[in-house]
Amino acid sequence: MLKKSLLVISLAIAASLSVGGLLAPAPALAQAKVSKKVGDPLAEALALGKKGQYAQALTKLKAADAVSGKTAFEQFKINETYGFIYSQQRNYAQAAVYFEKSLNSGQLPAGQVNDRLKQLAQLNFQAPRNLNKVIDYSNRYLKATGGGDAAMHAMLGQAYQMTGNHKAAIASVQNAVRLSGKPAENWLRILMQSYLALGNAEGVAATTDKLINLYPTNDNWKLMAGTLRKQAAAGGGDQVAIDVYRLMAALDLLDKVDDCHEAAILAMETKVPAEAVQFMEKCYAKKVFGPADEARSQKILADARKRMAAQQPLLGKLSQQAAASKSGQDELNVGSVLLSYGQADKALAAAKRAVQKGANPDEAWMLIGRSQVQLKDGAAARKAFSSVKGAEAATVAKSWGIYASRI
Repeated sequence: MLKKSLLVISLAIAASLSVGGLLAPAPALAQAKVSKKVGDPLAEALALGKKGQYAQALTKLKAADAVSGKTAFEQFKINETYGFIYSQQRNYAQAAVYFEKSLNSGQLPAGQVNDRLKQLAQLNFQAPRNLNKVIDYSNRYLKATGGGDAAMHAMLGQAYQMTGNHKAAIASVQNAVRLSGKPAENWLRILMQSYLALGNAEGVAATTDKLINLYPTNDNWKLMAGTLRKQAAAGGGDQVAIDVYRLMAALDLLDKVDDCHEAAILAMETKVPAEAVQFMEKCYAKKVFGPADEARSQKILADARKRMAAQQPLLGKLSQQAAASKSGQDELNVGSVLLSYGQADKALAAAKRAVQKGANPDEAWMLIGRSQVQLKDGAAARKAFSSVKGAEAATVAKSWGIYASRI
């Protein structure tokens, strides 16, 4: 993940340093302070550089640089042209050397100093990286300009991270996140890496949650797997736990033996053996179980299939009993069973009747949301999940709502 973030930032900076992002120095001959013996080869070098003939341009430029008795301004113009040509060659290390000389020469116009600080920070971030200079120039630039450049805060944060200063990395990337309306995905990944390095579980969880909210990709859901497992074990009750495992299954995140077994056992305990079978078959298809797990896994699967075979013929009778009952919980129970057999429309109707009969509202809205997911109505599902209010249940429902946004 970190390598991907590095690549994204590097490519973004490289794009800013391309022909379109760097202005060539003004032709030397247009400057009265440049002598003809320096100006002629300098102008030729610049013209050749603009045509992409870099080797020939450098030959002419070195001829200008070899002239004795040059003024400080002439040397400045030569250094600027070196920086321009090396940048076009993507030789960023050499470009940085010459642009740094220009900055320190006292000849660079005051109005261009801040842009040069930023440019030098970006150039030094390119391979081979000079992270100390990235940090130095980034801080100088941000201080001089009021610190409002989110992308530069992010690059500074990554430079800090790469030097092992994770606290500074977090502070810098948090500045980037705060300044941006919508932080870039790789900024959040950088932030999470530093939280991980410091063992800050709360920071990891919060950043992962933000990643999922803003960028609900498969890769980011995989990062969420650890958080989901903690939710399942957090003591919110069997219903919260089974809803977590259901989401993990929907996201194809059931890839641990203990998760597979626990999900199936919990499904049987909550009277939905069809889901237990689904959990186990999904885990078998993913080749989660090894030889040491086979005996227990087969026992769990056989038990689930036996219970499913006994329950399935009774669906009609169970539905009639629940409809006739005054208990909303009866409707919830049968609705969950019906949904486990793919009867989402009937499950939805039962869940709505459960609400009218005063059932636990969080469980009812979760069932309504899951039914709508199965019916491929993402908007209705998200609305239902947003109605879940209990502390533990709402956390899981929020994740379900993000998942529903993919429908």
